Amino acid sequence: MFKKYDRKDTNQSVYCYSGTDIYKNKFKIMNSIRLSEVESDFASNRLIEMTIKPIRGKFGTAHFLRIHKYIFQDVYYFAGKIREEDIFKGDTFFCKCEYIKSSLDRVLLKLKSEEYLKNCNDTNIASRLAFYMSELNMIHPFREGNGRTIREFIRILAYKNNYIINWHNVDSAMLLKATILAADFQYNLLEECIMIALGISSDIKNNNQ
Repeated sequence: MFKKYDRKDTNQSVYCYSGTDIYKNKFKIMNSIRLSEVESDFASNRLIEMTIKPIRGKFGTAHFLRIHKYIFQDVYYFAGKIREEDIFKGDTFFCKCEYIKSSLDRVLLKLKSEEYLKNCNDTNIASRLAFYMSELNMIHPFREGNGRTIREFIRILAYKNNYIINWHNVDSAMLLKATILAADFQYNLLEECIMIALGISSDIKNNNQ
């Protein structure tokens, strides 16, 4: 199945074609494998474009939504829109839809209060990025495409502070495990993933603890 999330009830998802788990899409594709391929192709191209010309903004909620819209604008009607139904994955329940906007505002205002991490250095940048990455993941504002949007947001946040993140350097299975652990406030593996993506040696952090 193309659907990656579960719902708390058995009602038809408003985001999917009737009687299916296939997201409504601009190509009217009704085959889950084909849709996954098309989505991946278009989203990957948009992400490449953003490495050249990042989405500008003030790292608030509107900025975050614009990133999602840009990545998925070619495929989904819900690109850039906060989800309107509750979802969970396995044992992880994400933010209820009615609290998403206020939760995003709260987290990103905290980021603003930290001056967008401008005072971080090699010893603590990974830990703060891991914190915000995990907080955004637990909100999971969109019906699909949360991970890619969050990683791009974190990438340009790091870039604002003169750090270059390359997510391709991180094993995808390791990163998935790290985000699951971070949901229970176990950030160490996620910090390690981010340090790998940043090209920062773990010795730097360990030598300053």
